[in-house]
Amino acid sequence: MPRFSTAAFLIGLFVALAALPSSGQQPPDGFGVSMNALSSRVAIGEVGTLILKVTGVDASVPETIGVPGLDISHSGQNSKISIINQTQTIEVTHFYRFRGETPGTFTIPSLNVVLGTQTYSTNPLEITIYERDQNETIDATKPYFGKFELSKNTFYVNEIVPLTLSLYVQGRNSIQDVLPPQLEHESFIIKAFRDVQTDGADLGNTYYTSASLPSNLFALKAGEHRIGPATLGVRVKDNQGASFGFGGFFSRTVVREMATNTVNVTVKPLPPGAPVSFNGGVGIFELTATASTAEVSIGDPISMEFVVDGSGNFETLGAPVFKVPPTGLWKSYEPSKTFEATASENSGSSAGRTVFSQVIIPEAKVKSIPPFELTYFDPDQEKYVSLETPEIPITVSSDERSSAPATIRFPTDSGELTRVPEASRPNPQFDDILHIRKTQPRWISAASLKSDSTLFYLVQAVFSIGFFTVLGFGVIRRVKQREFDREGHLPVLSFRQSLKRIPKAGAPKREFYHAVSTSLMLWRDEYPDAPAPVLDIADRITDRCDTVLYSGANQSDGPVTDRDVAEIVPTLQKLAKK
Repeated sequence: MPRFSTAAFLIGLFVALAALPSSGQQPPDGFGVSMNALSSRVAIGEVGTLILKVTGVDASVPETIGVPGLDISHSGQNSKISIINQTQTIEVTHFYRFRGETPGTFTIPSLNVVLGTQTYSTNPLEITIYERDQNETIDATKPYFGKFELSKNTFYVNEIVPLTLSLYVQGRNSIQDVLPPQLEHESFIIKAFRDVQTDGADLGNTYYTSASLPSNLFALKAGEHRIGPATLGVRVKDNQGASFGFGGFFSRTVVREMATNTVNVTVKPLPPGAPVSFNGGVGIFELTATASTAEVSIGDPISMEFVVDGSGNFETLGAPVFKVPPTGLWKSYEPSKTFEATASENSGSSAGRTVFSQVIIPEAKVKSIPPFELTYFDPDQEKYVSLETPEIPITVSSDERSSAPATIRFPTDSGELTRVPEASRPNPQFDDILHIRKTQPRWISAASLKSDSTLFYLVQAVFSIGFFTVLGFGVIRRVKQREFDREGHLPVLSFRQSLKRIPKAGAPKREFYHAVSTSLMLWRDEYPDAPAPVLDIADRITDRCDTVLYSGANQSDGPVTDRDVAEIVPTLQKLAKK
């Protein structure tokens, strides 16, 4: 009896201990969870990494972690199984990506994970999101990073401000392609990035390949604003992708995404007291005007052309207006606007030309076209500047087409009204009228063919036999052609024979790459069990052929170069020896 009581006591004690809640520390049975941040201090817009380790058994973890101000999502996992003293241990590492758009310190709460029959909790983490200054010293330890620069941080509404997005990648010629950047703000108009300028330089003791994307922006409303971060994408070389001794030509490329710093700006409103002729232009401009004619009649239109050259915000620039409203003298219509960008517009410059066309009509005899005025705001002088066109002499004559309306004169005495004579009746003319035939028509009897005529059935039979014979031959030919296409018949040709048919340098690119693609197809049929690295080489050459043949790029229409032949043909010859 005493032995039974001791055993019952020990079993109850074990059950009670197992029911106690677990802490974030790993218990003796090998189960546990922990969470850490690869870096607890991350700049705005940049991506940080959280590492969640689950030890003992694989468990279900959330896809997202809700933290106000942070965007946290699961990005992948890695598993490791180890056996120590004949005991198997599973360790699963889960990775989370997080990003913040506003500066501050954020707390990631404890995360509960169920392992077996128990619940384990991680320790809370503090993450600091800070604002990286555009003048911050570049950290040359990073493999790639981006930068956002503005020419000035304080400017006026509608003022054009040049900007530059720059990205840096370690290594020489490491940038293969730059993807369109993403930079948006509800209070700014940001021009498209159409130009990419590549360069390279040493930063510290590391060489970086750089790419600059110039553009410009202007603000829609005044106030304090934070612009950015911009998201940059770049395709770079993957040095780990080279294999089989062809790393120089067959190196893989991967897409890297990076975030730039943010920029705080102060946008000032335009000062009050703008003249009536101010229509929203901000910058420095010049104005010229020409008239389509110098001699008109009252009511005839005159086409005015105003050319505005300079540097500034042409999008918000309005047309010139009469300096003095010409009430009762001139009638004007809504002007049209055409913008002509200069060659440097796509490189972030705001220089250009705008042409306004406007129709004006004289309503009285005048000696000249009065001056027009255009007012803009000069942000450098911080004042409004008015431009005035000179008077244009013209000659305006009376409109001879407009005459006084005809009047009917009545007799002044009280006698009878004078009777107006009746208009004479016109004589009809029938030269252009085709009269109906009045002579007796000549009738011809219709030919009749009896339905029981032998000739009728004979003709029908001949045409029917001919029609169905041609139709039958067409159907048979179509069926055989489909069977031929379905079976995939190819010319009897070996891979080595196809190599001799590949064109040399100077031949059209499409002809060259089509021959290379055909040779690779024959090689796969002859070597279906080739090693995986060799198949990988063949797939890359095939992808290059497909890009040239089917991408629709204009560069595929030119001749093939010696370099293309030297890169591909020796490789195919090596494949023939494998």
